Amino acid sequence: MIKVLVVEDDTTKYGKIHNVLTQTGVKSGDIFHAVTAANAMVEMGAHHFDLMLLDVNIPRRLGESVHRGGGVELLDELHRDGTIFRPRYIVGLTAFEDVVAEFGDKFTDLLWTLIYYADNSDHWISQVTSRIEYVRAAKNSENFSDGKTYGVDLAVVCALEGVEFEALRGLDFGWQPLRLSHDETRYLAGTLSSGARIHSVVAAAAPRMGMASSAVLVSKVIAQFRPRILAMVGICAGRIEKTNLGDIIVADPTWDWGSGKISSVNDQPHFQPSPHHIELDTDICAQLKDCCSDVGLLARIKKEARGAKPSNDLRVHFGPLASGAAVVANADTFISVLAQHRNLLGIEMEAYGVALACKGSGKPRPRCLIIKSVCDYADKDKADDHQEYAANTSALLLYHTASHLLREQH
Repeated sequence: MIKVLVVEDDTTKYGKIHNVLTQTGVKSGDIFHAVTAANAMVEMGAHHFDLMLLDVNIPRRLGESVHRGGGVELLDELHRDGTIFRPRYIVGLTAFEDVVAEFGDKFTDLLWTLIYYADNSDHWISQVTSRIEYVRAAKNSENFSDGKTYGVDLAVVCALEGVEFEALRGLDFGWQPLRLSHDETRYLAGTLSSGARIHSVVAAAAPRMGMASSAVLVSKVIAQFRPRILAMVGICAGRIEKTNLGDIIVADPTWDWGSGKISSVNDQPHFQPSPHHIELDTDICAQLKDCCSDVGLLARIKKEARGAKPSNDLRVHFGPLASGAAVVANADTFISVLAQHRNLLGIEMEAYGVALACKGSGKPRPRCLIIKSVCDYADKDKADDHQEYAANTSALLLYHTASHLLREQH
């Protein structure tokens, strides 16, 4: 059950919003209506709302005319007044394009979203529906002490906000920015339709590269959102005799290639590896392999991917992907890691930390999926030429297979 406050002085527009809310499963008794900023403050002083849909141009008080930017003034007041029960999520809704241009940045600065409402378009309906589905999933994830209740359906992480996160942003999940008052991480919230079902999706990038940073991010995501599946997408270095540039590697297993002991042999340091392997979930592996047998899908991913494209056909490999603490641009180092697993396909810096965070989380634990694409071969010729393409192929594989994977989780 979620409570929604609609701050809207136009009764016709309010009626349409009310219909959309009830169609998404919000009970009519849980929808509250305010026509002025003062009335909205009274409602928020008396009730805890999960979502507020706020018109930008509203009267300040009863009997006054509509005030341009009155909704923005209400937002400012909410941030100043600590006695008010501020709604957990706020979405602006305006029927005027010039208002979007003038106040859109203000909503973004305050960490909320502004939607353009139009009578002749259903786009605003899909955006509001997306937000309702997300709020419902996030609310479900709050009470996870039973060890059984999931929240969002899919969480996606990547190593950095650069080329990898841009590839994620380009996916058609209907992304909207999401900020939590107690968390500095900038999240994206969206949805994925699968038949009659709408799946909730959340995404985030780690503040820096490496296993530790990604493991911290994943632990936060799991605690906050309780995803059914947690996936990492991005780029990696591939094994030159087994992979082509842009090829996708699904990690199975992954491990920390720097884990072990450094002893002394003939007064020289000698590294003795002691890897801990984490394998891909058996069911997800089977489902994803079934999807990847479709050569038409792989051709579509290559066509849709942005960036410099190699001439070879796109392939998906399931196999060992090792994680290390440093960027590798030395062929001998890659060969030394190959000694730990003769079927090694690639190396990168985060997968093991992500998989370990999932494996060590409280119940219900998410199923972990690591998808990385080859952008170089970790040798002296290492360059950034194919990073954008590789980031896109990994993200697009997840996008085009997510509905199938999620359908099997319910």
